[in-house]
Amino acid sequence: MKFLFFLVSFLLLSGCASKKEEDYQPVPESALSYAGDAVPKKQPSTTISSSFPFPEREPPQQSEPATSDEIHPYIKGRLREIALEISTPSMSEYEKTKVAFDYVLDHMTRGEAIGQELWRIHGAREQPIPYLEQRALSPLCFGVGMCEDYAAALTLLLREMGLQAEYVPGLLYTVEGELADHAWTVVKIDGTWYHLDSHLEDYISRGRTVRYRYFLHGDSTFSVTHVWGQRLIDRQLLTPEQNAEIAAHYLTQTCPQDYPAPPQSRAMQEIPLPDRTALQEQIDAEIAAYELENGPLPEMELNTIPPVFGLEGYGPAD
Repeated sequence: MKFLFFLVSFLLLSGCASKKEEDYQPVPESALSYAGDAVPKKQPSTTISSSFPFPEREPPQQSEPATSDEIHPYIKGRLREIALEISTPSMSEYEKTKVAFDYVLDHMTRGEAIGQELWRIHGAREQPIPYLEQRALSPLCFGVGMCEDYAAALTLLLREMGLQAEYVPGLLYTVEGELADHAWTVVKIDGTWYHLDSHLEDYISRGRTVRYRYFLHGDSTFSVTHVWGQRLIDRQLLTPEQNAEIAAHYLTQTCPQDYPAPPQSRAMQEIPLPDRTALQEQIDAEIAAYELENGPLPEMELNTIPPVFGLEGYGPAD
């Protein structure tokens, strides 16, 4: 059986996070069931703090240092801020999921992660923060990231809003028909689990229109284009070590059906792209100011390596 190869093309270095925007292949409109419009070019924003503000710096020392199972205050503060902005306690689980998904699409853009060390100067923590927090930092605080970052940010945001959500590492069919490493999210709504792929949805949103092609689907629908969990083990595509990691941590919940009432298409919010150069200059200045006052940050290997696929990724060579 031939698959419909209508998805993005990824280059691999460090999973999806290392792929550059210019390396993506256009999705052929003939392969999609809708007619996309030309995507207007967005201009970078020169106002940094308007869309992605730097949280207020916390003192270098805390009276009670965060434990390993607590979200770092820098990340937690941003999650809380977003959740309060987009949701209310009276919302249903579906409504919370949709506003979180929409927030990611409206406020994040695909690109290399930035500012990944900033948590180190916003609260005491001697050990690297967990992978999901580390990868969520750039999209949550600066609106920039790749598939691992989108998936991590959406997973943590859904959890912040009181939902059960999990990060899923897997494979995705490219437009050339090859498999490449990818990451997305599953969420539990009213007792049932569903897949949602915010990064891929962002990519196919032609004409700045969200069509919810990858929002709240079951295993049957997602398996046409994605491979994960036990399905990935059964395909015998990976090493024994990779299969063991999937079996131990990433078998993922069963998603038995598509959500019965998908939302209508909508226009994306017109939010300027972040100015990466200006953001990086501000990040560098903030770290330099901290080090001037507190001394150089000690050497630390950040927890950025994608699970299962590592830095090598999976798929066609670069």
